[in-house]
Amino acid sequence: MRLVSLTLRNFRNYPRLELELAPQLNVFLGRNAQGKTNLLESVAILALSSSPRARRESELIGPLAAEATVEASVERHGRPLEMAMRISSEGDRTSKMIRVNGAPRRAVDLPGELQATLFWPEDLSLVKGGPEHRRRFLNELLVQVEPGYGRALAAYRRVLEQRNHLLKRISAGQAEAAQLEVWDEELIRLTAVIGSSREEAVRELGPLAAANQAAISPGERLDVAYAGPPPDFAQALATARSEDLRRGSTGLGPHRDDLVIRIGEQEARSFASQGQQRTAVVSLKLAESDLIERRSGERPVLLLDDVLSELDAARRAALLAQVGSGGQVIVTSVEAEPFPASLIELARVLCIEAGQVSPCG
Repeated sequence: MRLVSLTLRNFRNYPRLELELAPQLNVFLGRNAQGKTNLLESVAILALSSSPRARRESELIGPLAAEATVEASVERHGRPLEMAMRISSEGDRTSKMIRVNGAPRRAVDLPGELQATLFWPEDLSLVKGGPEHRRRFLNELLVQVEPGYGRALAAYRRVLEQRNHLLKRISAGQAEAAQLEVWDEELIRLTAVIGSSREEAVRELGPLAAANQAAISPGERLDVAYAGPPPDFAQALATARSEDLRRGSTGLGPHRDDLVIRIGEQEARSFASQGQQRTAVVSLKLAESDLIERRSGERPVLLLDDVLSELDAARRAALLAQVGSGGQVIVTSVEAEPFPASLIELARVLCIEAGQVSPCG
């Protein structure tokens, strides 16, 4: 998997950018708030069909513009792939138009065309943060490798929203409890689909992450377990109905899932040192790349957003070893200091300032 070129128009702080990328290491240097993260975000949007950063898609459109476009030429299994996304805003309404090789594509069906592993500074909260960080980690992996997962997840969110709305109406005496049955049936069906996908992914991720952890920190054992819905979800949902009605929301389901991450016998979130937690995060992100490669047959593009300065030498080396694995790496940094001179010699190094990309020096 290789990103050959990238074109941006009115995307965030980029009025216009046309960029050719090296097949292995690409390094973008620049001070904070110059557009380094925005550049990687544009690639992430093509991989995931949505931004991992923006709360509203209108935020992606540059100042005074009505629309933004992101276009990429990709090489996948040795074949060219042309991807384009146009994000338009009119009043309070934002729309997206996506094309792959000129043909329209729904957003939910886009992930998997350009596969990428994204590593942002926020990912350092993968271990110590709340369950939502770990669910997002699983979702970003699975939408790229499992056809149908994105559709199931979107359908689940719609059903959950409708059920929660109905719970509130029942509590207010505006609807009958029997009306829950149709939503419960859909919730049970979609929970089985999502839960099965997540459980299998974690079963594959565990040994991969453990091997990465052992390579970075010999002697440390990393275990990853899926904490999903109860085995008899239908019965558990029925039992929890009175509590759901009291609360006005659904207390069980994939929206409550978590990953339990242990180092040795202790849960990493509560007992691991900061260094151990960061090693676990690096191990999990590398395992994500490993699993994408196992499922698709190609190494995903690795996007590293200013995280090397947050890691010590051993963890930096583990990430940068991806360059030698044949995968393409696109990395941003404030300065070149975290990179070995031998790597910089092999890299394409560019500087970013105020949305302009040019050779350094």
